[in-house]
Amino acid sequence: MSDARHSRRKFLHLTGSTALLAASGGLLAACGSPSPQASPQGGGRKAVLPAYLPSTVGKPDLPATAEGVLAAYYAYPDKPVTAFSDKPGAGLGEVKVLTNMFNPVPPGVAGNRFWQELNTRLGATIDITMTPEPDYVAKLSTIIASGDLPDIIMISAKLANRSAVLTRLCADLSELVSGNAIKNYPFLANIPADSWQATAYQGGVYAIPIPRAIVGTIMFSRADVIKERGLNSAPKSYDEFLELAKGLTDPARNRWAFGGPKGVITFVGTMLGVPNMWRAEGGKFTSEHEVEARKEALAKTAEMVKAGLFHPDAVGGKLNLRDLFGNATISLNTDGYAAWDILADTYKVDVGAIPSPGPARAGQPYFAITAFKKADKDRLAKLLRISDWLAAPLGTTEYMFRKFGVEGEHYTMEDGKPQPTSLGTAEVKLPLEYVADAPHVLGPRPKERVHAQRAYQERVVPGIARNPAAALYSETAVNKNGTLAKIIDQAELDIVSGRKPVGYWDEVVANWRRQGGDQIRREYETALAKGD
Repeated sequence: MSDARHSRRKFLHLTGSTALLAASGGLLAACGSPSPQASPQGGGRKAVLPAYLPSTVGKPDLPATAEGVLAAYYAYPDKPVTAFSDKPGAGLGEVKVLTNMFNPVPPGVAGNRFWQELNTRLGATIDITMTPEPDYVAKLSTIIASGDLPDIIMISAKLANRSAVLTRLCADLSELVSGNAIKNYPFLANIPADSWQATAYQGGVYAIPIPRAIVGTIMFSRADVIKERGLNSAPKSYDEFLELAKGLTDPARNRWAFGGPKGVITFVGTMLGVPNMWRAEGGKFTSEHEVEARKEALAKTAEMVKAGLFHPDAVGGKLNLRDLFGNATISLNTDGYAAWDILADTYKVDVGAIPSPGPARAGQPYFAITAFKKADKDRLAKLLRISDWLAAPLGTTEYMFRKFGVEGEHYTMEDGKPQPTSLGTAEVKLPLEYVADAPHVLGPRPKERVHAQRAYQERVVPGIARNPAAALYSETAVNKNGTLAKIIDQAELDIVSGRKPVGYWDEVVANWRRQGGDQIRREYETALAKGD
């Protein structure tokens, strides 16, 4: 029997069914909500995560910090450096990769000069299976169930039974990346520690992270509108925040403060002391849903809806919140941190950010994780070198090629910015950023905007509220995330719309606990007690 068939049979025996592989819900979006889990330890050993060794290549205008403030660039470096003097995948031959994608499928390798040049620079033949994001979990589950894994595989944050998948079927990378061993891969070492937590399972490191910033979701504001109306852009209490919202609302002019209640509930909750998903005290966990301040945040949001501070279609309607923000129909909207540039560039407006009077909630510091098929140490080391190449930061020629292609062929530099050619637009769409990537940065953008983004991060990141369960693992949290989220989301809409009284929340939380919340709590408490 082949190793692949043996692995498949063993894994299906452990899980019971291929149907168990896919948790409800799709893959997390790049700027989406935090995952309810992180990484389990155990098995008689403690995982040693890679050391954080900030890169000195491609020096930014403002460096990243160990706390998680992103590096910042005002412009693309005039003379990017070449970080690799060799071909990192030389000798590997064909390298099969499975990942998701959000863009249209690019031309195949035979008709894609960018893909061909990628293979040349890596010294290997990269065979990428690209699956549209909505179908990725199903595709991933099918591949895993077959036992015939590709060399490199993106593991969705929504994949159920992830611990068994990684520890039974994928390579343990501990010897190659733990502690200072990561020095052999300087650009993977450039990934902050928060992002690596999701890669540790059963005492080993089984993947590399696709990093995201710890800063998470932001309450964006139309800074120009706030200034025009002489309003307070940095409220220090709920009452001041309410006053700002009232000042931004003028139904006669088709203007409202908010477009959707979900982010407002969370933002108000941070002011009132609602924990970031869980609170841990004396080894016991309390869910954010269970604290009285969470109910109070719902009540205050319901009051704002009743007062007419939300768009009339905010509850139950299908609104394009970014468009509404861009045309100033709404002036406050929560979105992922990367939306700052998207909103400013797309709508040509002055975007600001409202810092929470309480500690801001940390976001999920990774998009997904990338695992590797079991192989000998030399092959794994070379696959990690390919990943290291893909993680080269801004300021390197590797980064410029990966993002934009070959200068003069796929892009040209105009006013200091890369502009894609028609060939670049067609070809440079391989989803390499969902295999491995450098940490996000601020910019390159106008200095004034970069300074505003950096100032916001410097204010919130040092005191950011992390989820105490972020370094622990609950299989129930992964497998039942979709079901539990629906219970909460529907109840929130019922309450803020006035269809249900605020007291209904107690009934909802009791149901949430029965459906899996209490089991998640027990699993986190057990993991914490075991030092997992």
